[in-house]
Amino acid sequence: MKKVLALALALVLALSLAACGGSSGSTPAQAPDAGSAPAEATGEDYGSYSWTAAMTVAETTINYKMVEKFKELIEAKSGGSITVDIYPGGQLGNTTEFTEAVVAGSIDIGTGMTTDLVDFVPEMGLFDMPNLFTDVKQMRSLLSSDYASTTLNSYCEAAGVHMLGYSDAGFRQLTTNKPVNSLADLSGQRIRTMTNNYHIAYWNALGAAATPMQFTEVFMGLQQGSIDGEENPYMNIVGNNFQEVQKYVVETNHLGHIITFFMSNTVYQALPDNTRALVDECAAEAVAYAATLSDEQIAADKQTCIDAGCEIVTFSEADMESLRKTAQVVYDMVRENLGDEKVDALLDAIAAA
Repeated sequence: MKKVLALALALVLALSLAACGGSSGSTPAQAPDAGSAPAEATGEDYGSYSWTAAMTVAETTINYKMVEKFKELIEAKSGGSITVDIYPGGQLGNTTEFTEAVVAGSIDIGTGMTTDLVDFVPEMGLFDMPNLFTDVKQMRSLLSSDYASTTLNSYCEAAGVHMLGYSDAGFRQLTTNKPVNSLADLSGQRIRTMTNNYHIAYWNALGAAATPMQFTEVFMGLQQGSIDGEENPYMNIVGNNFQEVQKYVVETNHLGHIITFFMSNTVYQALPDNTRALVDECAAEAVAYAATLSDEQIAADKQTCIDAGCEIVTFSEADMESLRKTAQVVYDMVRENLGDEKVDALLDAIAAA
């Protein structure tokens, strides 16, 4: 794996140009019209850059479409002096590998979800507390709040990541090949989780056998039967064809799937003021564009699962309440690791949203 990573980073370094010096940038401005065509280049000198963007998810995902919109916008508005090459599907390594490269500055841009960043930004573990949000609207309100643009971003920059924005793909759901009509049916099922202690503790507490596994290995694991199921938003279920090797989708809605869109803080802070402002502008427009896609894509992806023969399962209110009670084990872990102050600040921000 180290050889693969070394080759990937060598490719990235060959593609990337050195950044110019500059001072700290401001919080991204809100885009007035996410669906408008890119503006013509103004002739302003933004410098010449060739950036690389990495992700493990597929071209069908909101992550990819958001970064693709950013690429389209910044290439047009810079008159082609800034270019972005996108590598989906884990071409530049798994999540841990490419995020390490973004922190180091050898890959410029990354996108994933909040959980992917926990090893680098421990405070992102706040969003691993299940059942934080009553609905998607509340989650989106938080992601566009001052809490997200100031408090969360300060955590990220301290870890070497500049957050360009947040989007979402609704909530994460459970898929499995064994019938699950109640919470008791999870007992002993081998459920793939991310390599995240909070997720592992949660699924074990539910009675399942949490099985950590890299995302790029999940399809084969499901196909070969080494795992019974996994958990992801509809976007990733369909984006990776899990509906072809799974029989049931259980709408647990246990975690919000918050999409992160970030840049190496080393690269970002070294940009001239006007180039940072352009990055902020294009990122805000790309994030706003992604927000217009989410609900429609969730509905379409759910239908794709149904068309593939998956049965959609919903829990009773009693089982949903059991999910919420079981989540307390994760809240206790997060409080112990991050402290009451940070947990309570998030809960207060959600209540305000």
